[in-house]
Parts: sequence; structure tokens; C-alpha cells
Amino acid sequence: RTIKAATFTSTKWGWAAAADPDLFVLRTSIGRYGEAGPLQWEDAELVRAARGDLGEAVGLAAEPVDAVVTRWYDGLPQYQVGHPAWVARVRGYLAALPGLRLCGAAYDGVGIAACVASGTRAARELLLTPEAGPREETGE
Repeated sequence: RTIKAATFTSTKWGWAAAADPDLFVLRTSIGRYGEAGPLQWEDAELVRAARGDLGEAVGLAAEPVDAVVTRWYDGLPQYQVGHPAWVARVRGYLAALPGLRLCGAAYDGVGIAACVASGTRAARELLLTPEAGPREETGE
């Protein structure tokens, strides 16, 4: 398999489906840690590989109306073995420091939902930290 993920954007986001009910928007992701080869492929090769994988995986045979290829060289964090334990250890150290927490894609996941959850967790911890005291509205 070439693709590592696929999102049927029109199913996930209502605004994408509403834009044209006769079409659907699909995004695929190609490339894995240490695998630079696909970044060198021509755009048409990448689209062909994604369509082939989707044909095998879900039976997709639709011809694309358009295709856009975007290359994100080193665009997403690549977690190494032991990453969750390392993050837990750092969070343990930071727990003793008032007003400082760890959050974001580099630590908890690259998707929007993971980043929102990470930030929410950090904010909740900060707001509930006893040594931080009550928060006052400053109007700033």
C-alpha cells in the first residue's frame, strides 16, 4: 500500500458536501517516517497510486474531476519508539512548575482533534492547579 490515510472530506465536513452535492472531496496522505521515495514521484504517479489503493480498500473507481498534490517535506512530527513514555516523563516534571504545561502536535498527535484535546488538557490542568490561585478577568 502507498497511502497511509484517506479522508472523505465531504462526509466529514458538511460545508464540503454542500458545495456541490454531485461531487465528493477526498484527501489521501502518502509517506512514512524515513520513506522519502514517494516525495520524488510525479504528481500523476501519486494520484494513480492513491486511486489504486482506494480501489482495493473501498472499491473506489471514480475518476477525479481534479487533483491537487501538496508535498509537506518534514511537515508532520514523526514520533520515535518510546515517545509516549518520554512525554509522560516531561509532563511529570512540568507538573511541579506553576503556569507551565506541554501541549501540541509535537507531543500528542497531529490531527486537529488531537491538538484541540492536547490544548484543552493543558488549559484544564493550568486552571485547576491549586498554586495558580483563582483566575481573574483582566479585560485584555
